[in-house]
Formats: sequence, C-alpha cells, structure tokens
Amino acid sequence: MKTLISLSLFALLAGTAAQAEVTLRIGGAGSDSSPDTKAMEVFAEKLNERLGEAVAVELFPNSHLGTVDEMVEQVKGGVLECMYESVGVLGSFHPAANIEGVAYVYHDVDHFFRIWRGPVGQEILQSISDEAGFRVVGPAFHGFRQILTNVPVEKAEDLDGLKIRAPGIPAYIESIRAMGANPATVAFEEVYAALQSHVVDGVEQPLTAISDKRFHEVVKNLALTNHMAETMGFMCNSDWYAGLDEATRTAIEASAVDSADWYRSYTEQSQSALLAELEAEGAVVTRPDIAPFIARAATAQYDASLQPIIEKVRAVE
Repeated sequence: MKTLISLSLFALLAGTAAQAEVTLRIGGAGSDSSPDTKAMEVFAEKLNERLGEAVAVELFPNSHLGTVDEMVEQVKGGVLECMYESVGVLGSFHPAANIEGVAYVYHDVDHFFRIWRGPVGQEILQSISDEAGFRVVGPAFHGFRQILTNVPVEKAEDLDGLKIRAPGIPAYIESIRAMGANPATVAFEEVYAALQSHVVDGVEQPLTAISDKRFHEVVKNLALTNHMAETMGFMCNSDWYAGLDEATRTAIEASAVDSADWYRSYTEQSQSALLAELEAEGAVVTRPDIAPFIARAATAQYDASLQPIIEKVRAVE
C-alpha cells in the first residue's frame, strides 16, 4: 500500500510517472496521519512545485515497505531511493550518526539548528555520505525525547533498574545505561506489544511519537526529561543521489529544508497541545529536576570514534 500526498497529485503522478525524469520513492514508519508523514508530504509538494512533471514522488508511510531496519537496508542496497527517519538509525553504518543518541548534547532548539545547518552538521552529513553511502538532506527537529514508564519517575534515582526500550544504536544504549536504566533493544514496530506484555518497563520517545503510536495507552507515567532530540531527515542512497543532475539535487535539498521548517513550526506549536491531550487520555506527567539526569549522562562512555564528533558539536555556541 502507498500513500501519495493528495488525490490530485496521485492522478498527476499516475499519468506522468512513466515520463518523469526522476522517480523518488520514500519510505517511513510514521502512521498515515502522523507529523512524520505530513513532513514527507510537504517535501513532495514543494518538490513537485519546483520540478513539476520532471519528478514523480511516491510516499510509503506506516512501515508499508518494512521495518525501519529493513528500509535502511533497502536504501543502502539501492532498492529504495530514500526513507524519512532519524539519523540515528544509521549508527551501525557510521559513528557520526550516533551523535543523535548522546544525551543532553543540545542546549535548545536554536542550538540544534545551529549545529545541523552549520559547518559541523554539514561535515557530519558529508562524512556519512562519503563513508556509509547515505545522503541525508533536510535535518529536522522532531522534538526532545521524554521517558514513559510503568512507575512514576520523579527523580533520577527512579530510573535505577528500570528496563527501558532503546533503539539498537550504541550511543542510545550507552546514554540510557548512564542515566541509570537497563536498556533493552526492541524494534520500534514491536514497542507497543513489549510495553503491554511487560517485556520492558518503559520507552523514551518524543511526544509526537508517543501520541502517534499510542504508547500511553499501556504505560501511563510520563517524565519530561528532554534528554535527546531526534534528527529527522530524508536519507537517500548516495550513489543514486550523486547520479542526479545538479538542478534536481538543489530542488530536493530546498524542499527538504522547507519540510524541516514545517516540522519545526509544527513541533513548537503542538507540544503544549500534545501534552494536554496525553494527560486527558490518562498520562500522569512529572517534571523532574533534570540536573541530576545531566550529571548521570555525563558519565557515559561512548565509542572512541564518536568522541571527536561530540566535542565538535558541544563546541558550537
């Protein structure tokens, strides 16, 4: 099943895909109505405005093309042109992608964008493209990650011994361990069931993902820790991307920036409403002092290859 950005565009693409100079398929894990999917739609709309019939864009949200890990492998192998996900899922392919899993590396949202739209972020993305085969465009802010658990977390010590779901990404695992919890690797698509069956005691995700995937239906205690921020982006096969003409690459990059700008506005405007919605649906929110969480996170022992990258990021004012 595939979801295109609108019925009118569907009709356009159906008639022009065969003659389009570029066909771009994008996989994603967000539900059909999630902000991740809307960000994909904004990108497709803007790209179509810039390139018209020269491009045919097809969107496949809701893991229609497989799990996140499977889509990563499809992009790596050139079977799928692009996917929309967090840069951290590339952590097993390149150490720089693990920066996303470093706790408390961002001061605030402005700092996030100073990094990713500045020379340090561009250097990171270029190295991932050159050395791992993934060209990431349009780094976007997905919101700070919070902790949802089956017991209240009112202070850092409350995390001790809790089994918290972690992505299978080394830096995430180490950050969660340093914060006092026991990281448990579970595929994103299996998190709801893992919470429901008590395989894990909790999960850490942005509010948008918690709401979209309904995790709060089975685990009710939400601690606002702001410990990490996902760097969403359009992750494309580097060889495919390099084979595009310069005008097409420029249009893709500009459209990805438009999408990232939309996501930033959405996130900033929706956080209070999302939190209120989660509370209305039964979530019990705590706002612990995050200084002890930061102190714990500072003890993390990340891979030596990641350390120089952490230092560069932290040096950005």
